[in-house]
Amino acid sequence: MRTADHVLAMRIQEGAAGYGIYVMLLELLRDSETRSLVNNPKNLAFAINEPDIDLVSRVITDYGLFEIAPDGAFRSPWLQQQLEEYDAKKEAAREAGKRGAAARYGKKYQETKNDDSNPIGTLYPPPSVPYGNITNSINENKINPTKSKLLSLSWKDMTGQDLFDLARLIQPPLDDITGQWASGKQKELDEQRGRGKHNVEVVYEIARYYKLGDAMFGWLLRYSDLGKVGSTELMRLIDIWNKNKADKFMPKYPAEYLLVKLLQQ
Repeated sequence: MRTADHVLAMRIQEGAAGYGIYVMLLELLRDSETRSLVNNPKNLAFAINEPDIDLVSRVITDYGLFEIAPDGAFRSPWLQQQLEEYDAKKEAAREAGKRGAAARYGKKYQETKNDDSNPIGTLYPPPSVPYGNITNSINENKINPTKSKLLSLSWKDMTGQDLFDLARLIQPPLDDITGQWASGKQKELDEQRGRGKHNVEVVYEIARYYKLGDAMFGWLLRYSDLGKVGSTELMRLIDIWNKNKADKFMPKYPAEYLLVKLLQQ
């Protein structure tokens, strides 16, 4: 990026300081929901801790690095193209992961309709397919519906059957792409609600430890209010995780194990 013509022209005039400001502005644009920022050099200089407001203004307006709209907002066509390419690669990798998991475990997904018999309305395995959230892929045991403690529990708008269906969803374990999403969400929450208020990344690490899929990771985030620091729910989750690590214990059915442990306390 630093050798691109439009960037090089700015670097010749403004030096490394100008390039650093350019990169930090790209970071702010990346984290913005609209991928645009209001052209207010004073506020932006404060946001990136830069004392030279005029330098910030020149980087924005003098070198064609950004497109400035009539309403004063500016965006980066270069960044937009990079993010679109990244999103396309991310989606392709996610689809490849789903196909690979299906081939590896020899399992097919069954799409069901969102009706009274299927309150979640998502992908369910056929009844004959072994339980999906297991730590050993060759384990052929199934959760016995008549013995599962989940059927006697509930959580918010989820019935015991909903929880049971969530526990038996077949999904591949979380990958690095989800980890990148977790890091991005962490930065977003730090900016919006203050640093140290949430810890999405620790919830991701816990889900990775138990080899959970996206659906269960999403539930853990909802349960813990996006990893709200100091909350009873996050403390319970971390206590269970720490105890299992200390005991070198890995449950055979980690999704059901966590659901029961968290909701029975």
